[in-house]
Amino acid sequence: MTVVQDATRQFRSRSKADGGETRARMRTRVLVADHDPLWRHLLYDVLNGDSQLDVVAEVDSRRPLADWPLQRVEVAVLGASHGEPMVGAIRQLTARRIRVVLLCLDWSRRSLDAAVAAGAAGCLVKETDLSGVAGSVQAVAGRNRVFSAALLNFYVDPAGVNRPSQDAVQKLTAREREVLCRLGEGLTTAEAAELCGVSSATVKSHVSHALAKLGARNRLEAVLMVRDTLGAPVPGAYWAPDAAAG
Repeated sequence: MTVVQDATRQFRSRSKADGGETRARMRTRVLVADHDPLWRHLLYDVLNGDSQLDVVAEVDSRRPLADWPLQRVEVAVLGASHGEPMVGAIRQLTARRIRVVLLCLDWSRRSLDAAVAAGAAGCLVKETDLSGVAGSVQAVAGRNRVFSAALLNFYVDPAGVNRPSQDAVQKLTAREREVLCRLGEGLTTAEAAELCGVSSATVKSHVSHALAKLGARNRLEAVLMVRDTLGAPVPGAYWAPDAAAG
């Protein structure tokens, strides 16, 4: 099983659960950009074969972004060998309110930090099996963040949780830990609130208090700190709702 297949399965399950409402919605408009024509065509074929996605264009990523047909594009899927050279394009695309999924062959902690700081909503390992990429694009279109499980080791050091981090996690209330674990399962704020039996405002309050106690930069880092300390399971495809998501 590839690291992004789980995201595809979750979105298919949600489509069935809502009685087909998801399928009835307008398809997400996607642009594919890669300097390698083979990868570009592969991505195009995989994404365009999904009923929820409409690939409106494929472009050589080496072309100036001003030449890219970005009208009404909602998600841009960028393929590259290394993440850092794409940072400029990510910034320009996010400035246009276009969500970005970046697939790279060779990731490092530095390139992941650069991509996230530039605004990438999805960071995936570029591999020959692309079957799960469509699910990740759908997750990003739904205002979630998506990371390949292999990249989590770059985001938070798994070599051992230091004592200050352990102490910080232990200071969380049981409800704060529960909320972070729910969000780590890919739930939105509203979904986590329903399962916890509280309001969305209360969930956001718990997250805010947890971030302060942990000294975490964002929800993703907080969830990972809890996982590394408590040994909570991580889905094969990890996607955490953005702070702005309901």
